[in-house]
Amino acid sequence: MVRAVFFDFYSVWTPDKFSLYLAMAQQNGPEVYKELSGVVEDYYHGKVDITYLTDYFSLKLGHPDININQFRMQESDISPEILDFMRNLHGHFLKLGMLANLGTQEYEMLNNFNEHNQVFEVIASPLTLKIEQPFLSKEVFSQALQAIGEPLGNCMFVSGNLDYLEFASSLGMGVIQFEGFPELKEYLDKLVTSELPS
Repeated sequence: MVRAVFFDFYSVWTPDKFSLYLAMAQQNGPEVYKELSGVVEDYYHGKVDITYLTDYFSLKLGHPDININQFRMQESDISPEILDFMRNLHGHFLKLGMLANLGTQEYEMLNNFNEHNQVFEVIASPLTLKIEQPFLSKEVFSQALQAIGEPLGNCMFVSGNLDYLEFASSLGMGVIQFEGFPELKEYLDKLVTSELPS
């Protein structure tokens, strides 16, 4: 029985801008891609800030048009539709969590959002859990499960990132590929109502 749903941040709550620029980096060769991927990982572990990351992308990709405004995020960027959706899930007594690669900027925004709206029981990432492991590690996922207080079999993970979904599935977690809020809402509504006692 599903008792908790974890959401990825990029690909569900907002488009993944880092992936866009990493795809550009691949066109500049494997060394540039590997170097920029490493800087993104450093960002997700709190070792560099968003300004450093933006400047690094701009320099390495030779694109002076890449600036911090393309990566800056605010609470007001979160759609009211998302908030209504989360509250609806809480109405079905589901625990909700964020399980994602987050930098300091994303974490602070989500934490502030959560303080005002009380929708997440946990916001888990390598940065918030203070784990050196990459996001796709058993340690990150097991600490997220421990924080939400549910066993693996009672949890679902929602993401638009196929690598993330494959990893979560390999651990035995149920997964939902995000293709849009109307589809996700319909799927979760059916799932919740099918599990109600007759």
